[in-house]
Amino acid sequence: MKKLLSVFVLFLAFTINANAQDKEFKKVDAAVEAQKDIKALTEFVALEGTMAEDLKRLFEYKFTVLNDNLSTERKAELANIIEMKLRATLPADKMQKLEKNTELLKKLTH
Repeated sequence: MKKLLSVFVLFLAFTINANAQDKEFKKVDAAVEAQKDIKALTEFVALEGTMAEDLKRLFEYKFTVLNDNLSTERKAELANIIEMKLRATLPADKMQKLEKNTELLKKLTH
């Protein structure tokens, strides 16, 4: 009887622990979050032509991938990829201006 009770208690402990870990991660709507990033970037740097639409797709991709609850290493790799694509899309003068605002650059890449 004691063994049965201890197994039941352990089962409950692991179940509660697993549920607590699931609740920590919250998925976001990729389109809404991407639009927020585009708005922040547009307010700081004027985007020309189709740059806004191209970057919106990039940010949607970022949030879609982040919704998979990645490890810290994968998040760092994703941030590097996003930064490289930003550098490839934005003209040099606008990228230099963005580099000076490290807070916004970090928000856009992470």
